[in-house]
Amino acid sequence: DESSSLRSRREWTKNILSSLAVATGSTILTSQSALAADGDTIWKTGRAPIVPGQKPKDKGDVKGTKKDPAFLRSVSDCRAKCENSPGPDGLAKTSSECLEECQDICCTTYEQCTFAIVPR
Repeated sequence: DESSSLRSRREWTKNILSSLAVATGSTILTSQSALAADGDTIWKTGRAPIVPGQKPKDKGDVKGTKKDPAFLRSVSDCRAKCENSPGPDGLAKTSSECLEECQDICCTTYEQCTFAIVPR
């Protein structure tokens, strides 16, 4: 009698847990497909976001990257002004100090703000 009651408890517990697992799994799948179906932006780690209806970016387009000519020109102009103007102590800053400061001033994207500029 004792073994049959243990068996029925085990079966009852197994049935409850399997029902919960199925319900949880279907809820997760439904919510993920609903997000993608709504036309929301799809974010993938290490990749550009996929925006529905947006054309793919041209491979030669460097706008917003560290090779953006407008960004490089802006950093160059800023560095020239920084190196030629005396600081509060009357001495000019070094090239690497100016590059670091100008990068923070001129950057507009994460890539531009985080890459390491080295003086030539």
